[in-house]
Amino acid sequence: MALSQVAAKRLFQDVWICMRCNAKNTGQKGKKPAKCRKCNSTRLRGKKKGKKKAG
Repeated sequence: MALSQVAAKRLFQDVWICMRCNAKNTGQKGKKPAKCRKCNSTRLRGKKKGKKKAG
């Protein structure tokens, strides 16, 4: 079952993962947070959506 557009937006948009401590950080509308909320690192990446299964 595929995710609806509303669910995908809630789960993946404006969610950033710290590359140092793997904490989830939420940003403002379309903006990346300046630093991690747990370890204060500035190395953040967007949350990956994963692979879709074929057939």
